[in-house]
Amino acid sequence: MSTLTHIPVVFDKSHLLTIGERLYSTSLDLIRELVSNAYDADATRVEIEIGAEEITVEDNGSGMDQKSLFQYFTIGSQEKRMHPLSPKFQRKRIGEFGIGKFSVLSIARKFALETWQRESQFRARVVFDAAKWSGERENWSIPCEVLPFDSVYSHGTRVSIQHIKKQLDSTSVARHIRERMPVGREDFRIFVNGAEVTATTIPGKRFPVFFMTPFGEASGEIILANLPATQRTIADAGITIRVKQISVTKSIFGFEASHSVGVSRLRGSVNADFLPITSSRDQIMWDSDQYKIFYAKMREIIFSVLREAHTLQLQKEITQASHVLRDALDKIGRAFKKNPEMFEEEGVSPPLGEYTSGAASQEGYVISKAEFVDGGTHIPPRGEIPDGTFEDLRAKPKRKHVILANRAVIRKMRFGNLGIVCRMERYGPKYPPSFLEEGIIFINIDHPLYRKQMENTPLLTMFISTLLTKELALKKHPNDSAAAYTLQHHLLTDAFKDVRKM
Repeated sequence: MSTLTHIPVVFDKSHLLTIGERLYSTSLDLIRELVSNAYDADATRVEIEIGAEEITVEDNGSGMDQKSLFQYFTIGSQEKRMHPLSPKFQRKRIGEFGIGKFSVLSIARKFALETWQRESQFRARVVFDAAKWSGERENWSIPCEVLPFDSVYSHGTRVSIQHIKKQLDSTSVARHIRERMPVGREDFRIFVNGAEVTATTIPGKRFPVFFMTPFGEASGEIILANLPATQRTIADAGITIRVKQISVTKSIFGFEASHSVGVSRLRGSVNADFLPITSSRDQIMWDSDQYKIFYAKMREIIFSVLREAHTLQLQKEITQASHVLRDALDKIGRAFKKNPEMFEEEGVSPPLGEYTSGAASQEGYVISKAEFVDGGTHIPPRGEIPDGTFEDLRAKPKRKHVILANRAVIRKMRFGNLGIVCRMERYGPKYPPSFLEEGIIFINIDHPLYRKQMENTPLLTMFISTLLTKELALKKHPNDSAAAYTLQHHLLTDAFKDVRKM
């Protein structure tokens, strides 16, 4: 015959302390936790003081009366779930689990909390000493000293972390708060050692994000950041995922291995309050239905942003090409001025283009303004194209964004009776860096050597000058490579000998 008995579920004190010590992956999160409590309490100002022996976090939030103070120390309290909005500013409350306050034990074994509230004329001080509290196994209470209320107090809370065993520096604390908390708001200002923590402005093109899911809305922005090349790394890239305005994690949503233009420039943040998070608030529940829908939608949006990034990059490259071509022609024009006899021999003039007439500039040469035309309108003869690439150069139906970005730039220079026409265009990495066709010098923007120099404008200018002088020299000496090389050498020397820095 069976018998029924009961087994008590026991929660040991040491386990609570261990959870507090190991709840977060970094000690900086304990400061974030205390600031989050201030946010939930409708604070408009939080002051953090980082000292060698003590850390204090004080806010001007609603404070607590005796009932609220009891509620504060109730582990797993349902208070914030039952009342998800703060009473004054209707903020979506961040806290959920009621255990984050014990995270201070990761750097200290003792903390004190003082709170005051004018409405209830209540002021009290609670001291939590982990060593004393854990030593009394049957007593779960902590001492609470009710203090006389003074009219100088309005409402607020101060947490003092004492006997610190691990130092935190103010710079790291400020950076962590900037990354994780909703800073830059007039109704919620945070100060670390007297200096306000302000939002960092990221320069770049902004793309607003807003979409609905069956679980709720998501909103924010994605930024194509304008950053130095040294900061454009996948490790630094990512869009911050926020829940209730608090940063949880950062993601590129599966584009980590992508070689698409712009991936390393992705920045921004998107807030989605419906996403379930872990108790430590530093990870999303990746296998949840909410996140799967959010993830799929974000991939669609990022794909559109990266397509725009590709178009912008192509447009930027063609603009750069126009500028460096102007500089290259200017340097070659100066070389012509120093050697006017080089192209005056019979049967030589002009090696390119048509004869031009009209007065020259004071420099002796004239360079036209850039002319931008649709790319792909000129297809060189088949014999000039490497095997397997001819079909790729033929006109094909293209998406609109490709057509808009695939532009060519044309500039002309006149020196005496010599006319030079240069066209910079995209022909693919397998095509030669330059070629001469129908009196026009073509330069291939897609060639690997061209792209190698793009981060250094002076070197790119010299590379283009090398290509231009090569085509000019070969035109004048088509059957004498030594003479062509010597001519190119003289032109480049005169063009760049006065350049101090490359």
